[in-house]
Amino acid sequence: MASKTSGSVVDVLDRVIGIPSSKSSSDGNNDNNIGSAEFIPSKTFTGSKKGYVFRTSQEFGTGYHLDSALSRSTTPSTPADTANKDKKRPRSNDSDKNDNDNGAPTKRSIRWGNDTTLSIPSRDPKPKQPTPSQLLAIAEASLESHPTSCLKLLTLNPSTLQSASISLSRTLEKNQLLRAQYADDPEKFMMNELALNDEICGFQAVAVDVSMYGYLVEFDVIKSFLALLSHENGDVAMSVVNVLVELLDPLLLREDEEKAGEEEGKELSAEVRRKNVGLLARTFVDGGGLELLVSNIGRLEENVEAEAKGIEDILTLMESLLDLDRAGVLQQTSDNGDEEENKSVSVMALLCKQTLFLSWLFGRIEKKNEIDATATAPTSPVVLKLHASEVLSTILQHEDYSMQRCGVKLSCLPKYTCAFDDLDEKPAAISKSSKNDVEEKDEKVDGMEVLLQSIAVYRKADPQTEVECEFLENTFDALAATLLREDNVENFVEYQGIELMLRCLREKVHSGGGALKVLNFAVSGSARSVSEEAATNITDGNIKGVNDAYKKACETFIQAGGLKVIFPLFMARKGAIPCPALCSEAGSNLAKRAMSNSAHKDDNAKGALSKRAKKAAHARKKWLAEVEQNVIYIMYALTRYIDEKSPHDAHARLLVKFVEEDCEKCDRAVELCLKYDEKARIAEYHYFKSDEAEEAEQLGADVDLAALDAKLRNGGDVFHRGCAILSFACAGSTRCHRHVRDQLKLQGSGISVIKAGLAEFSSLLINGSQKDQIENYLSSI
Repeated sequence: MASKTSGSVVDVLDRVIGIPSSKSSSDGNNDNNIGSAEFIPSKTFTGSKKGYVFRTSQEFGTGYHLDSALSRSTTPSTPADTANKDKKRPRSNDSDKNDNDNGAPTKRSIRWGNDTTLSIPSRDPKPKQPTPSQLLAIAEASLESHPTSCLKLLTLNPSTLQSASISLSRTLEKNQLLRAQYADDPEKFMMNELALNDEICGFQAVAVDVSMYGYLVEFDVIKSFLALLSHENGDVAMSVVNVLVELLDPLLLREDEEKAGEEEGKELSAEVRRKNVGLLARTFVDGGGLELLVSNIGRLEENVEAEAKGIEDILTLMESLLDLDRAGVLQQTSDNGDEEENKSVSVMALLCKQTLFLSWLFGRIEKKNEIDATATAPTSPVVLKLHASEVLSTILQHEDYSMQRCGVKLSCLPKYTCAFDDLDEKPAAISKSSKNDVEEKDEKVDGMEVLLQSIAVYRKADPQTEVECEFLENTFDALAATLLREDNVENFVEYQGIELMLRCLREKVHSGGGALKVLNFAVSGSARSVSEEAATNITDGNIKGVNDAYKKACETFIQAGGLKVIFPLFMARKGAIPCPALCSEAGSNLAKRAMSNSAHKDDNAKGALSKRAKKAAHARKKWLAEVEQNVIYIMYALTRYIDEKSPHDAHARLLVKFVEEDCEKCDRAVELCLKYDEKARIAEYHYFKSDEAEEAEQLGADVDLAALDAKLRNGGDVFHRGCAILSFACAGSTRCHRHVRDQLKLQGSGISVIKAGLAEFSSLLINGSQKDQIENYLSSI
């Protein structure tokens, strides 16, 4: 042991003095002797050898091969190197410095072991910090290159959702603290908001399992979402909207029904699914979510792609909430059995009472967008305008608005304002007089004028694209729905809406089909509101109160020359029927060819029609059927409201139309009555023979009432009104009465068919002026 220690001490002294060690000179495995033998053959591995690697090569075979990397780094030292190896070398040499003008880092040499030097770049003692804009660019580039690398997929169980909720709350609190502390330095909280965005997007996975929705409410995730909707960063708020679009999609109910039988043990009843979705939606609505959505939509710009996508998401979310509300899902959130508690206010009522969403929709529709190359983009201004018209049509067709339970008439809507607008930026130096003028002019939005102006663009020309065609249809639907309210009918007549609709019909363009629908609603109104309140508003045979608006609309229709337009349509003159646009399915060339083949009754041609041609032909037939039915409804409304006291001899002008031309209008009325009577009877017969009637009978439902509903939906309602039109002509003219009797005999029928239709019609009406009029017709004919 002592000899070993003493030998090692001697070796150390020899190395310090510079004398080569005898051991190192004699040891064949020493570093200085590496490379003397390039290959040592050996069939098996006999142990490690310093400087060699045991392997098999094509050149030498199996054995110990000299390690080439180690041999290069441990080449034998020259005497000069041996003499200078213990001297301290400088950290860098002038020859190693890189003094180029490109800003590249300089290099410095370092010692590696005893005999090796390497050149590595020197570090900048004071690295430059990137600016906030540079950091943002780096973060966006990272998200584009790895869009899903930072998103966490949540495991769908209560504990994971609770942890995610706590993490989201803490991240939000930290973000609020950083924003308050570093209000002027966005760099300090930018990375925190990126993390906050990732945590928000992680909740999209919950949409896969509706049964987890209750935990989102229990763990206050929706509460955090509501707080994030008012965040200063609009991108964070839009991330929340995007997640809510996925969570509240009405199609989730249907998807769960389809997948219910696929996974055993995970099947949810329809009631449980509706309850979970309703709980989530109602929690969001009750927490003020609608007001926050309407406020957010005002701070987004359409010309920015990301913000345009945010507007589209908000409109989609509003549409989903309206669909869920219409399906009754939001009312099924209470387990207490209390009916008053379950009767919650509808989403549409909240939108009208608490928000300015209607004003924003009308403002968006009023914008004139030039169709450019970006018109086909998913979030182009044209597409957003179309989506806004769809949502507006859905809201105005809600029963709460038509029955005047909420909302005001369209001509005096409040102006839209955004809660995120900076009021300090508005000019303060405004005189009191000019300020009052501006308020009187701009504080109101006239929705009726906006709808009429949107239709007036197409009074002479057809829409050129499918988007324009669909927008026009949505506008007509919205306008027709508003006319169920009497206060809107007054403004419609005042703004010459009837004249505009007649202009569209005279031009025989695509807008003529929608114009007939609007005229039908303008002169007919809501049957429920009229029949319920008519009994209390009759004086000397004249209809008062709620029916004054519709009576005035009928009188204006005749005064504006509407009889010259409506009777050619009633007679089905080919030149009077409005033609659908080429961009629509009903007006396409394919539909015309398919209808032509059907008219020739060529069985071979019918069988050769493709599915697309059959679909186009069906759209064409539906267009013509709607034109015919709307004309019948308008004619009935005229015979109902026009009396002998109407101005401009309106009653006499209407009655004489049935007498002229040898009572040809009466012949047409008889033809229509028999046609729709046959369709209604066939529909009633098919229902009684169907499996649906058998199932209803087994469940104890009223089969006769269900059959009557099927009968009315398939022509019975039109048949009743046709009978009333014929009775008006027969009661006013004995010549028409005799002609109708003769015509019915020629058709193999009799006046009893008309009487039966009137009796059935009267039985469906409650006591009021309308029922009294039908009973008078029965007694007179």
